[in-house]
Amino acid sequence: MAIVIAQLGFRGILVLALAPTAYGRLTLVLSVYNTVFLIGASGLPNSVARYIALSTGEHDSAIVRSAIWAGAGPTAIAAIIVATVSALLLRSPLAFLFAAIGLSSLIYSLISTGVLRGRGRIVLAASILPIAAVGEVAPLAILWLSGVGLTPLSAFAAFCFGNLIGLIAGVICTVRTSPRAVDVPTISGLGSAPSPRQLLGFSVWLGAAAVAIAILPLIMRAIAVIDSYVVVAAVDIALVLLSIPQRLGALIVQASIPHATRALRTGDIGLTISRREHVVLIVPFVLVAALLAFTPAVAWLFTAIGRPGYAKSAPYLALALLAAPPRILYGLVEGVLAANGEGRFLASNAWLIMIAAGALMLIAAMLGSVEMAFAVFVAACWAIYIYGLRRIRRLSPSVQTAYSMTTPVSASTPQLDSI
Repeated sequence: MAIVIAQLGFRGILVLALAPTAYGRLTLVLSVYNTVFLIGASGLPNSVARYIALSTGEHDSAIVRSAIWAGAGPTAIAAIIVATVSALLLRSPLAFLFAAIGLSSLIYSLISTGVLRGRGRIVLAASILPIAAVGEVAPLAILWLSGVGLTPLSAFAAFCFGNLIGLIAGVICTVRTSPRAVDVPTISGLGSAPSPRQLLGFSVWLGAAAVAIAILPLIMRAIAVIDSYVVVAAVDIALVLLSIPQRLGALIVQASIPHATRALRTGDIGLTISRREHVVLIVPFVLVAALLAFTPAVAWLFTAIGRPGYAKSAPYLALALLAAPPRILYGLVEGVLAANGEGRFLASNAWLIMIAAGALMLIAAMLGSVEMAFAVFVAACWAIYIYGLRRIRRLSPSVQTAYSMTTPVSASTPQLDSI
């Protein structure tokens, strides 16, 4: 929530300081940035957390070294892609440098959070990205309040600077929490530390699933360009709102994987979502969506802050709220499936739905309805969740209720080849 608040503050300053066209251009860059970094991360943060949780300490340092080397190649590829796109869209070679440094810092700060989660240092793990977020918002606010003036390039520089601050915090926390030899237990669920190649191979399916899901909002923003950058800005505001439940779902995944991994060793892992709990989660979002869609509340808000041009975001905000429940619930599904070695299914499920939805979204936009394209985006979010839920039901043939999600377990630790 700290990250979300900081992100809303960051976007709020941009809305007040930049014209819609400039804001739309910058948010397109940030969308590419926040999508392509997943290529560099390649599922490593969750994979590292799982391996360290499995090792119970004796292979901790070796796993950390493997993660550093495993992330080097994907990080370089992702950094070059984002840096090139940033330089082209922002029309400055400095954007290339900012993006390369910022993206690399973000990826390795995320790997550090995985290390800390695997060690059980939850407070420290939870502090890294908020520190980075403050490092983004603070310089942006200083530039805005100083009267120097904000440009898309200076705002992007502040964003990348925050990621560098996050990396520094991550390195410090990782070094300070390294287990001492006298603290290392002798019993482990892991025979030996994975090599960089093995660790990356284990992570790639989880990373592929995350990339496919992250591409959907990027496609939505890119398709909005068919209309105008003003529409891109309106769509972006809705997707920023959706980032709140999106982050909550990601939080559930991050929290569940280390615990589910340990539970697999004891043969005790299960999860149930009742029909009533589904209703309790979904209905409030539907009611607020109806309020935004059928009242002038959004227009009043943006008129009050002197930005009436953003009133066009009302239908997109309403639709984004309808996509919120599956993004939260999918966090539970993904965590359980990842713990049970279903990485390939997670990747194939997300990619197939993303490709089909992307084609339909493009067709809708070319026919002149960006709103219909956004509706397809919402349907894709639900489809990814529903098919994931069905997968868990297939893995649990003894389940009687439609919403039970109890997973099968294995008496032995999952092997690398099972993913």
